[in-house]
Amino acid sequence: MRRILLVVIASILLLSGCVTKDETMTGHQEEMTEGHGHDDTKITKHFDNSLTKLTDNDLYSLELVIPNKNLMMGVNTIEIIVHHATGGDVAQAEVTVRPWMPSMGHGVMEKPVITERGGGLYSVDNVIFSMVGHWQLQVGISKDGKEDTAIFDFPEIKAMGHEHAMMNAPPPKDLDYSTMKMTAHKTYNVMYKSTSGQIRINRIHSWELMVKDADGQPVNNAKITVVGDMPEHGHGLPTQPEVTMIGGGIYRVDGMKFTMPGWWIVTVSVMAEGKHDNVSFNLNIL
Repeated sequence: MRRILLVVIASILLLSGCVTKDETMTGHQEEMTEGHGHDDTKITKHFDNSLTKLTDNDLYSLELVIPNKNLMMGVNTIEIIVHHATGGDVAQAEVTVRPWMPSMGHGVMEKPVITERGGGLYSVDNVIFSMVGHWQLQVGISKDGKEDTAIFDFPEIKAMGHEHAMMNAPPPKDLDYSTMKMTAHKTYNVMYKSTSGQIRINRIHSWELMVKDADGQPVNNAKITVVGDMPEHGHGLPTQPEVTMIGGGIYRVDGMKFTMPGWWIVTVSVMAEGKHDNVSFNLNIL
C-alpha cells in the first residue's frame, strides 16, 4: 500500500513539473517509476552518491559511480552499472564512453578503456579531461540490436582538485620533485627524463619513460597516457602527447610542451594486463 502511495505521489510530481526524469534518489537498490506512460520503466540505484539516468529512448537505466567522488582534469576512473529500464542486469553489452567538451566542440584523442566486471557493472578507465571547464560523458549502450544513449553533464571540471583561488599563489614548499616514483597503488615504478636535457617553456620536446612492475621487471605493451596540469592557473598542456613503446619497458612521449614557467603536475597513467594505476610528477619549469 505504501509503495502504491509513493508511486502516485511521484506521478503527480512528474505531471506538475516538480521533478524530472534526471533527478536521483538516495538509498541502496531503490527504484523510481518514470512518468513516460510506461508503468514498468524504472531507474535502479545502488549507491547513495551515484548519478542515474534513463537513456534517451528509455531502453536502459544507467548508474554512474565516481570512486574518487570528483572528476578532475587529467586521468579518471569511473564505473557504470547498466540495467534494463524494466529491471534486470545488462551483461555482455557494448558500452562506449566519450568525454566531450560542448563549448569547444571536441573530445580527446585517447579513448576510455572499458572492462565488464559482471552483474551489469562496467569499469571505465582512462577517462581523460584535457582542460578545466564544462564537460560531458556521452554513454552508448548496445545489446541484442537495441542501441540507446545518455549524456551525463559536468559543468565544472577542475584542475587536480585545486581551486582557482590558488592562481598566482606560490606552490607548496614541501613538493616532491622526484623523477622516479611508484604509482598510487604500488603497481608500477615509473621514471621520466627529457630527451633534450633541461625543460624550457614553449619548446616541443620528447620524454622517455621507464616502466617496471612492483618486482622490478620491465612492463611492455602497456597503454600509457600523459596529461599535464598547471594547478595555479587552471589549465593543462596545449598538446596531447603521443606515447610509443620502444621496448624493455621504455616508452617515448612526443609532443610535450609547457607554455608558462612555474609549477606543473604531469600525470602518467599505465594500464597493462588489466592493471591500471597512475602517478603524478611535480615539475618546476623555468
